[in-house]
Amino acid sequence: MCKYEQIFTKGDHILLYEGKTYKGMPYGAGTAYFPNGNKYQEGVFDIKGLILGKEYYPNGNVRFEGMFRIHTAYGPNPPVYGRYYDPEGKCLYEGKFQCHYGGVNYPIVVQPKGYGSIVQHEKPEISYISWQDLDES
Repeated sequence: MCKYEQIFTKGDHILLYEGKTYKGMPYGAGTAYFPNGNKYQEGVFDIKGLILGKEYYPNGNVRFEGMFRIHTAYGPNPPVYGRYYDPEGKCLYEGKFQCHYGGVNYPIVVQPKGYGSIVQHEKPEISYISWQDLDES
């Protein structure tokens, strides 16, 4: 059963996520935060993270808004369709995203060029629902 929760870091008690959860992990509508307090992602969370919504840069500007695909193999959910912005807020691309899948099936964005790593280095340390978590229901 999903419920509303806030997830904090251990020790310094910094808010990492607030919204719907399942088994103490983001699942449903919610917002994740960078350790600096700015939004990291907001929208609908599912298996392995965000599937619909916005992702932000640590400076607070939108990085991507749109849809992500639930990735059934190793690695995070890649963007599928939406808008990609630079750190200053300029829209650099709108449309379908194309990914290449490496040797361990880890997704890498190849279109648009310059998107960079799917996972930002400053991202909060949050555990997301996995296929196993749903199987154990």
